[in-house]
Amino acid sequence: MPDGDSQDAKGQSGLTATALFGLCPRCGAKGAWAGLGAFAERCGACGLEFAPHEPRGRGMYLVVLPVTVLLVLAALKLDEVVQLPVWALIALWGVVVPLVVTLALRFAKAAALMARLDKEGLL
Repeated sequence: MPDGDSQDAKGQSGLTATALFGLCPRCGAKGAWAGLGAFAERCGACGLEFAPHEPRGRGMYLVVLPVTVLLVLAALKLDEVVQLPVWALIALWGVVVPLVVTLALRFAKAAALMARLDKEGLL
Protein backbone atom coordinates (compact mmCIF):
# COMPACT_ATOMS: atom_id res chain seq x y z
CA MET A 1 0.00 0.00 0.00
CA PRO A 2 1.53 3.38 -0.95
CA ASP A 3 2.25 5.83 1.83
CA GLY A 4 -0.34 8.31 0.56
CA ASP A 5 -3.22 5.83 0.86
CA SER A 6 -2.46 4.76 4.41
CA GLN A 7 -1.77 8.32 5.51
CA ASP A 8 -5.11 9.56 4.11
CA ALA A 9 -7.09 6.97 6.04
CA LYS A 10 -5.26 7.22 9.38
CA GLY A 11 -6.97 9.30 12.04
CA GLN A 12 -9.34 11.03 9.66
CA SER A 13 -13.08 10.71 9.67
CA GLY A 14 -14.92 10.22 6.42
CA LEU A 15 -17.72 12.21 4.88
CA THR A 16 -20.45 10.27 6.68
CA ALA A 17 -18.82 10.60 10.09
CA THR A 18 -18.32 14.34 9.59
CA ALA A 19 -21.87 14.93 8.33
CA LEU A 20 -23.76 12.75 10.80
CA PHE A 21 -21.67 12.71 13.95
CA GLY A 22 -19.77 16.00 13.67
CA LEU A 23 -16.30 14.48 13.68
CA CYS A 24 -13.38 16.64 12.61
CA PRO A 25 -12.15 15.69 9.11
CA ARG A 26 -8.52 15.93 10.27
CA CYS A 27 -8.35 14.38 13.74
CA GLY A 28 -11.73 12.68 14.20
CA ALA A 29 -12.66 14.55 17.40
CA LYS A 30 -16.29 15.48 18.05
CA GLY A 31 -17.50 19.06 17.71
CA ALA A 32 -17.37 19.95 14.02
CA TRP A 33 -20.99 21.21 14.08
CA ALA A 34 -22.09 24.17 16.20
CA GLY A 35 -25.74 23.75 15.18
CA LEU A 36 -27.93 21.73 12.85
CA GLY A 37 -26.46 23.23 9.72
CA ALA A 38 -23.55 25.41 10.84
CA PHE A 39 -19.97 24.39 11.44
CA ALA A 40 -18.13 25.38 14.60
CA GLU A 41 -15.42 28.03 14.34
CA ARG A 42 -12.63 25.48 14.81
CA CYS A 43 -11.92 22.00 16.06
CA GLY A 44 -11.39 21.90 19.82
CA ALA A 45 -8.77 19.14 19.57
CA CYS A 46 -6.53 20.00 16.60
CA GLY A 47 -7.45 23.65 16.02
CA LEU A 48 -8.48 23.20 12.37
CA GLU A 49 -10.44 26.29 11.31
CA PHE A 50 -13.83 25.47 9.77
CA ALA A 51 -15.36 28.95 9.50
CA PRO A 52 -13.26 30.28 6.58
CA HIS A 53 -13.96 27.12 4.55
CA GLU A 54 -17.66 26.68 5.31
CA PRO A 55 -19.83 26.77 2.18
CA ARG A 56 -22.54 29.42 2.40
CA GLY A 57 -24.96 31.26 0.20
CA ARG A 58 -26.61 30.38 -3.06
CA GLY A 59 -24.54 27.26 -3.66
CA MET A 60 -26.63 25.39 -1.14
CA TYR A 61 -29.73 25.98 -3.28
CA LEU A 62 -28.29 23.34 -5.61
CA VAL A 63 -28.85 20.89 -2.77
CA VAL A 64 -32.13 22.17 -1.35
CA LEU A 65 -34.07 22.53 -4.62
CA PRO A 66 -33.63 18.96 -5.95
CA VAL A 67 -34.31 17.53 -2.48
CA THR A 68 -37.47 19.64 -2.25
CA VAL A 69 -38.66 18.49 -5.67
CA LEU A 70 -38.06 14.85 -4.71
CA LEU A 71 -39.94 15.32 -1.45
CA VAL A 72 -42.92 16.90 -3.24
CA LEU A 73 -42.99 14.04 -5.76
CA ALA A 74 -42.76 11.51 -2.92
CA ALA A 75 -45.64 13.24 -1.11
CA LEU A 76 -47.79 13.16 -4.24
CA LYS A 77 -47.00 9.51 -4.91
CA LEU A 78 -47.69 8.55 -1.28
CA ASP A 79 -51.01 10.37 -1.38
CA GLU A 80 -51.93 8.61 -4.61
CA VAL A 81 -51.01 5.15 -3.31
CA VAL A 82 -52.04 5.23 0.37
CA GLN A 83 -54.50 8.15 0.67
CA LEU A 84 -53.79 8.96 4.30
CA PRO A 85 -55.92 11.50 6.18
CA VAL A 86 -54.71 15.08 6.08
CA TRP A 87 -53.67 15.12 9.75
CA ALA A 88 -51.46 12.05 9.17
CA LEU A 89 -49.83 13.66 6.13
CA ILE A 90 -49.11 16.84 8.08
CA ALA A 91 -47.59 14.84 10.93
CA LEU A 92 -45.54 12.64 8.57
CA TRP A 93 -44.17 15.36 6.31
CA GLY A 94 -43.71 17.76 9.22
CA VAL A 95 -41.09 15.37 10.52
CA VAL A 96 -39.66 13.96 7.28
CA VAL A 97 -39.07 17.22 5.39
CA PRO A 98 -36.89 19.01 7.98
CA LEU A 99 -34.98 15.81 8.69
CA VAL A 100 -34.21 15.07 5.02
CA VAL A 101 -33.33 18.68 4.14
CA THR A 102 -31.05 19.02 7.19
CA LEU A 103 -29.27 15.74 6.41
CA ALA A 104 -28.83 16.71 2.75
CA LEU A 105 -27.38 20.08 3.73
CA ARG A 106 -25.05 18.52 6.29
CA PHE A 107 -23.73 16.03 3.74
CA ALA A 108 -23.29 18.73 1.08
CA LYS A 109 -21.58 21.13 3.48
CA ALA A 110 -19.31 18.40 4.85
CA ALA A 111 -18.34 17.33 1.32
CA ALA A 112 -17.62 20.92 0.27
CA LEU A 113 -15.64 21.58 3.47
CA MET A 114 -13.55 18.44 3.04
CA ALA A 115 -12.88 19.25 -0.62
CA ARG A 116 -11.78 22.79 0.24
CA LEU A 117 -9.56 21.61 3.08
CA ASP A 118 -8.03 18.91 0.90
CA LYS A 119 -7.40 21.42 -1.90
CA GLU A 120 -5.52 23.66 0.52
CA GLY A 121 -3.59 20.72 1.94
CA LEU A 122 -5.04 21.03 5.44
CA LEU A 123 -6.20 17.41 5.70
